[in-house]
Amino acid sequence: MWIFPTKKEVKKEFNKVSDSFKKRDKRLNKQDSKFNNLKSQMDSNKLKIARLEGIIAVLLSKSQSQKSQSQPVSTSLKPNIETKVINTIRRNKKSLVRAEISKLDPSLSVMEMYEKIVNEQGLCSKASFYRYISSLKSQSHKISETKLRLR
Repeated sequence: MWIFPTKKEVKKEFNKVSDSFKKRDKRLNKQDSKFNNLKSQMDSNKLKIARLEGIIAVLLSKSQSQKSQSQPVSTSLKPNIETKVINTIRRNKKSLVRAEISKLDPSLSVMEMYEKIVNEQGLCSKASFYRYISSLKSQSHKISETKLRLR
């Protein structure tokens, strides 16, 4: 055993270290892609739920208007399953609108997204839409900054 390592030994240790870093990077990339896939699936499911909320709300308003025309309004209101579902969906509306914006972002301009989300689908108001746009832009800026710091 020598006190000073040879070039061959140093190169061998360097290769071991670089291989371990490569393995770590591959493992992190796999985990990151799995996380992104799950997150996108969750966002798409939330968006589908928001669309169903709109449909349910329209159907409920139609059925309630028909009931009010045929029967007098009862004084005791029991929360039924439809109202519980709608209230649950309303709490998650912010993430649903954000998911829809991020889904449409690469293909449409902001004005086209506004037309589709606010006017056609009625998912949120104009002010809320632009707040979501600004928050998504700031988040994407923060994400790109952290990626640059990691590299």
